[in-house]
Amino acid sequence: MKCVVDLNEALAKQIAEELDTEWTPNLDDILGRSDIDCVMVMTPSGTHAALGIRVAQAGKHVITTKPMDVSTEACDRLIAACDEAGVKLAVDYQSRYVDTNYRVAEALRRGWLGKPILGEVRFKWFRADEYFERSGGWRGTWEMDGGGSLANQGAHLLDLISWFMGDFESVYGEMAIMNHDIETEDIGLAIVNFKSGAKGVVVGTTTFPTSVYFSAEVHGTEGGILVDDVLGGKMRVFGEGLEERLQQIENPIHSIIEDFVQAFEEGGDLRVDGKEGRRTVALLEKIYQSAREGKVLSV
Repeated sequence: MKCVVDLNEALAKQIAEELDTEWTPNLDDILGRSDIDCVMVMTPSGTHAALGIRVAQAGKHVITTKPMDVSTEACDRLIAACDEAGVKLAVDYQSRYVDTNYRVAEALRRGWLGKPILGEVRFKWFRADEYFERSGGWRGTWEMDGGGSLANQGAHLLDLISWFMGDFESVYGEMAIMNHDIETEDIGLAIVNFKSGAKGVVVGTTTFPTSVYFSAEVHGTEGGILVDDVLGGKMRVFGEGLEERLQQIENPIHSIIEDFVQAFEEGGDLRVDGKEGRRTVALLEKIYQSAREGKVLSV
């Protein structure tokens, strides 16, 4: 059984008709139902933990859209609630389900690029003022969005660089408001040092004239991969025999729904569980703290 929940009744009805299912404006209507196993929370970022905790306490599994929430403190509360209730917690970072990105992660895990040297993630997008004003104006606020370009659009790329390069050890960040009337940044920059000894670079902005660039690059002592579109899967490969080996890697899961179903039915691991989802928020917090204090920060 599936059901759409939204405080906006007109929108809930519209989506329910598209999906040929039920709808309700009241979350409690579904939390008491035995035919609902999982709830996907797709609300403003700063509400994910509070709603997820309600879902977990009702005995339902939880999926949040990215990011998991706007602070590690909120993430920790949600993780604890899910652990206490014995339910699964997943975070939807759709870039992890793109074939190309999966192959990059596997190549790094298998050591095909040699010793990791540098990972870079960059996006240059456009956001009009109307984007920040609609839906109550929650975007671009610290309370509900948790930041600006890096917290919202950039969350996908922070997750990717963490997935590719592993845990970070220190970070230096800068942020600026250049072209929008918002609380948070529309340009975010960071240099990241990873525990492996590799370096990382993060560049993100919503001030570009149009949305054209969403990329990731990694290289090591034995090869490199440039992913020109992390959502569409275009890539360039450098290294003897590397491209042929990459094409042999099969990605078994292509969406958060497939991921959750296999974990629910077969007991497999989620590609982004609560711990993985929290790591991106922790990196984001350190970038912002470093930018405010003007110095390199260690974990």
